[in-house]
Amino acid sequence: MRKYILHMSLLTLLFSSAVLSLAQTNQANRPALGKWQLNVEKSKSNGALPNSETVTITPDGKTAVEGVSKDGKAYSWSFIPSQGASVPIQGMENATVVETHSGENSVDHVWKVAGGKSKGHGVVSPDGKTMTYTQDGVDGKGSPVHVMMIFDKQ
Repeated sequence: MRKYILHMSLLTLLFSSAVLSLAQTNQANRPALGKWQLNVEKSKSNGALPNSETVTITPDGKTAVEGVSKDGKAYSWSFIPSQGASVPIQGMENATVVETHSGENSVDHVWKVAGGKSKGHGVVSPDGKTMTYTQDGVDGKGSPVHVMMIFDKQ
């Protein structure tokens, strides 16, 4: 009986170590985690880009965005993705996002905001220092939206 308990304890310890190691490996292999600052000079849009924007992505997947619009108004919104499912965007009225991952370095979104709909695609550079995010669709007035934002890792 003691041998059985010893073996089960060892197996439990090994399993726990493997899960912890896997979790740490997965976190290390997620280059989008952390804080990103919009590089306004390198970014392009057919509309107005914000004066500043910071995106923070935490290990639980939460994405938080804070910035100052072109007209000087502060904004803040966030969401916690559920792979492939539509989730509400906190801080925006009647807004949802669907997030899917197409690889370790990239993410795709379908945004529904203020009556408009767009698709976004983000890619982190191989060195992990830059993230490029492109977004195409229509706004709530039916006007086309095209944005290419460049973010620098902080």
